[in-house]
Amino acid sequence: MRLSIEQQALLAGKQGWAVQWAMEMLHAVGKACNADRLIPVSSSHLVLDPFAMGESGTNIVVRLAESGARFAVPSTINAISYDRCGKTSSEPSEHDRYQRTMLDACVAMGALASCSCNPFIQGIWPTFNESVAWSESATAPFVNSVIGARTNREGATAFASALTGLTPRYGMHLDRARQGQCLFEIDATVKGLDGYNLLGALVARRSSGRIPVLTGMARPELHEMIGFGASAAIVSNLTLFHMIGVTPEAATLNDVFPRGAPAAERITQADLDAERTRLSGRKNSAVALVSIGSPHASLAELQDIVSRLNGRLVHDNVSFLVTSNHSVTGLASAAGIMDALAASGVTVTADKMCFGCDLGARKYTRDTTMVTNSVKLAVLAPGSRGVNVLVRDTATCVEAAVSGECRT
Repeated sequence: MRLSIEQQALLAGKQGWAVQWAMEMLHAVGKACNADRLIPVSSSHLVLDPFAMGESGTNIVVRLAESGARFAVPSTINAISYDRCGKTSSEPSEHDRYQRTMLDACVAMGALASCSCNPFIQGIWPTFNESVAWSESATAPFVNSVIGARTNREGATAFASALTGLTPRYGMHLDRARQGQCLFEIDATVKGLDGYNLLGALVARRSSGRIPVLTGMARPELHEMIGFGASAAIVSNLTLFHMIGVTPEAATLNDVFPRGAPAAERITQADLDAERTRLSGRKNSAVALVSIGSPHASLAELQDIVSRLNGRLVHDNVSFLVTSNHSVTGLASAAGIMDALAASGVTVTADKMCFGCDLGARKYTRDTTMVTNSVKLAVLAPGSRGVNVLVRDTATCVEAAVSGECRT
């Protein structure tokens, strides 16, 4: 991998050990992935997971900040382990203390404390063809597919890119890697967040690591497209998809299949119904939990919940949890939406990881049924929280919260 004279100086430590540490990481990853060089990135998105990073990871981040290191490009932060805007009288857990420490250190280095797994609903939006270095599995499909910007599914390398403004040129940064590899004809009416979640999971599984191209699609809404990518990413390593006539690199089949399109595989309503059954647990009418907001709920989603509740109260035996971020909840507060949700008994958290992603106490059992419109939760929550999950549309989620039962 070729390095410029300036990059060689960074690797040699001419700008301090923090940048040298970052360059060593990027250089090693680049060589392993057969990158020919490093290229500039315009932004980074960082995951500061206290459960994975622990004390040692926290110490590294703090040491970087104390050394005077500063981020070279605008950098945002993923969802965190605690409700940054909520009130709590309880003593923070060990992981929450790690989280607070890492967040403070990153802010000192110049990061924006956006604290969301869904930065797009905060207006954080790369431009077409722009190279970025974004961590968190659900961001890569949206950045690459919906926006047409370019990122690989980054991990710690996003941190190294934040410090240097560079990333290895491989994978999704290459034109040849962004062509379609398999084709699906959608012969079903896909609607709602749950519908696009189910389609994303099904397409990702059937793609088997290839880049899927979809035809026959109506134009999804923003949160539906986000849900499609998030569900695909949680069941596979998918980083890019194309929808003909919808996503910016796929106006026609020839754009994504320059050598000719393969035979299309048909996806029907029966296939989507089977996917819902596969991802859902044991049918149980009694509901204890309803969870919406994985990825974080948008302002439109919060408004939709308020409209469906229409002033009704959440059942005494049900906890209705909605996860979002402070940008959205701030707007929702100004619009009276947060007051309406609280009056109905809905708990909304700001900046916190989604239920099931947060590795909270396993106080539930397989006899505890949770209803959600998120495939990501359907995959994670049974293992992390021990609950029985039913994947349903938003309307059914709300009705289950009010009645205490899931009748469909």
